[in-house]
Amino acid sequence: MSEIRYGKPNMNNLPYELGKAIFEEIRNSPRVDREAIRKEVEEFKKRVIEERRRKGYDY
Repeated sequence: MSEIRYGKPNMNNLPYELGKAIFEEIRNSPRVDREAIRKEVEEFKKRVIEERRRKGYDY
């Protein structure tokens, strides 16, 4: 079974209006709150480790 591979998207041949709409969407999208994501990941890691300890895994 072969690995599925995708080429890089080429935006050179897009119609002007479509390209402009894509970039406007990118510019107007909300910024990623990396601190909130980091906190969520830390909480998840704590829950996973606690659950594993309860089940008897040793860390």
